[in-house]
Amino acid sequence: MTSFVTTPIFYANGDPHLGHAYSGIIADIFHRFRQLTGQKNVFITGTDEHGLKIASTAQSAGTDVTKFVDTKAAVFSGLWPELDIHPDIFIRTTQQEHKDHISAVWQQLFENNDIYLGKYSGQYCVACEQFYSPRELEGNLCPVHRREVETVEEETYLFRLEKYRQRLLEYYLTHPELITPKHFQDSIVSLLQEGPLEDLSVSRINNAWGIKVPNNNEHTVYVWIDALFSYITAIQQTGNANQSISQTVHVLGKDILKFHALYWPAFLLALELPLPEKLVVHGWWTINGQKISKSNPETTVNPNTFSHQLSSDGLRYALVRQKPLFRDGNVAIEELTEVVNADLANNLANLVKRNNTLILKYFDGQLEETIKHTLDDDCEQLLASCQNELERVIHSYKEYDLYQATLILKQILDQLNTFFHQRTPWLISKGRDSQHVRNTCFVVGNILRQVVLSYAPITPRLSGSVLAEFGIDISEGLLRSSIELSAINISQSNSHFARIQLGN
Repeated sequence: MTSFVTTPIFYANGDPHLGHAYSGIIADIFHRFRQLTGQKNVFITGTDEHGLKIASTAQSAGTDVTKFVDTKAAVFSGLWPELDIHPDIFIRTTQQEHKDHISAVWQQLFENNDIYLGKYSGQYCVACEQFYSPRELEGNLCPVHRREVETVEEETYLFRLEKYRQRLLEYYLTHPELITPKHFQDSIVSLLQEGPLEDLSVSRINNAWGIKVPNNNEHTVYVWIDALFSYITAIQQTGNANQSISQTVHVLGKDILKFHALYWPAFLLALELPLPEKLVVHGWWTINGQKISKSNPETTVNPNTFSHQLSSDGLRYALVRQKPLFRDGNVAIEELTEVVNADLANNLANLVKRNNTLILKYFDGQLEETIKHTLDDDCEQLLASCQNELERVIHSYKEYDLYQATLILKQILDQLNTFFHQRTPWLISKGRDSQHVRNTCFVVGNILRQVVLSYAPITPRLSGSVLAEFGIDISEGLLRSSIELSAINISQSNSHFARIQLGN
C-alpha cells in the first residue's frame, strides 16, 4: 500500500523563507524514514498560485500574473535540491488537471446542497485571504499578520460547515491521535464543542485570477478549497484513488491548523471521502522574537544563506535538534553552528574517523563476523544498552518526534565516545592485547553503522558518505532497531564532516 507525506501547498506570492524550508525538511525526513523502513511512500509539495493577493503582488511588480507565478514556482522547486529535499510530485494549482478537478469537486458539493449562494459579512484579512470571527481577532488585528482587518460584505457561495460539526467532533473524539502534538487537537475539539459554526465563504466575486465557479463566472473558487484539494490532485497523478487520502500525513505550520483540521475534513466528509491519517503540526521559527514571514522584511531569510554556512545536513539537523516540533524557536546562526559542531563534527564524524583509522592501521581494514562470539562483558553491555536506545529512536520517528530522536541519538554517541575513550584502543600495540582492540573497534563500528543509518533521514549526505566507507549503499539499507553484528570491511578512513567556522 502506498502512503503519502505532504508539505503545505505554499502560497506563491513571494520567495520561500526559512519557515517554508522547515516544513519541507520535516516532510522530507518523514518520507526518507518511511522509505528506509521499507514502505512505499510518495512525497508531495507544490505551490498555491491563485488569489487576489497574488494578482495584486504581480501587478505591483509590473509583471504578468502568469509569468509571476511561473517564476515563484521555479524558485520554490529550485530551493528543494539545495536542502536535499526531493519530492516525488510538485503540484501547481494552475495546472489544467487541477482546475478540472476543482470544477468537478465544486459541482458535486453544489449538487449535494453543501454549497449555496448567499451573502457574507465579516472581518477580512487580505494577507490571509480569510475571514475572522471577533473572538479570533486581537483587537482589530489579524492574529497572524498583525494587520488591521477590513469589514467586508459581499455576495458569496457558502459551505454548510455547521452541518458537519457533530460528525467532526465525534471523529476527533474517537481518533484522539489524529493531530500531533495533542494540544492542537484539543484546541480543535474545544472549538467544535463550543457550538454552531458559521457557514464558510468559499468563493470570491470579481476576482479574475482564480478558478471560475461552474455556471457562474462572476465568482472564483476560494483559494483554500483550491489549495487543499491539490493534495488529491497530486494523489491522482500517482494512479491512486481519492480514498488514498486516508494514508496521508500532512505536515503544516500551526498558523494553518484551522484550514487543515476543520475545513479540510469537513469538505472530505461532504464528499464521502476518508480523513487523513495524520496532521503533524509544527511551531514557528522567529527572528528577534518575530515570526518569519514574507510580509516582514526584517525576518526575510533565504534558507540558502544558512545551508551555505552550515551545509544542507547541518541545517536540516540543527532545525530539528534545536527545539521540539510544536514549539516556537528563535533563529541564531551561532546556536545552530554550536549544535552542529558538537553533535555531527565532534560526536559522530570524529568517532567514525578515529575508529576506522584504527581498523585500517591494525587490521588492514577488515574485522571478521566471528569476533561477535568473543566479545567481553563491557562490549556486551554496551550493545545491550545501545540496542534499547535505538529501539527508542525508531519509536520516536514513528511518533513524528524528531527532536526526541536526535536527543537519543546524541545520547548513544555520548555513550560510544565514553566507551571508546575508556578502552584507549589507540594506546595498545598490534602485538599486545590485540583482542581488546579488535573487540572495541568491532563493537563501536557495528553500532556506528546503525546509528548513522538512523541519522540518514535527517543527514542524508553525511550518512551516505559514512555508510559508503563501510561499503553500504544507503538506498539499499533498511533501517531497523536491531544491531546486527557483521563483518567490517573498509578501504579508507575519511573526514566526513568538518567543524564549521563562522565567517568562512
